[in-house]
Amino acid sequence: MKRRKNGNKQYFTRMGTRKKVHAFVRVKPTDDFAHEMIRYGDDKRSIDIHLKKDIRRGVVNNQQTDWSFKLDGVLHDASQDLVYETVAKDVVSQALDGYNGNLINCCLM
Repeated sequence: MKRRKNGNKQYFTRMGTRKKVHAFVRVKPTDDFAHEMIRYGDDKRSIDIHLKKDIRRGVVNNQQTDWSFKLDGVLHDASQDLVYETVAKDVVSQALDGYNGNLINCCLM
């Protein structure tokens, strides 16, 4: 344990308990899912997204159309159980043991 002082407050932090933030993406197909927009890496850790240029903006425009992401994992067409086992189980378990934990769910349509 390391003793730290913050103003008039003293608190203790565990040495070596710092962990990195993990990033996962879950892609759930829908009825109007655009398969031509998304490409998955063979490593199951990367994803490329391509949007067609908006022709209403003109022939020459600076609209970004391509994004590439390297992640800790890509969950394509994964069940809710697999998502929980892969992403949330350890965070929930550690939270029950008194550690802070965050899960952020972001939905893009």
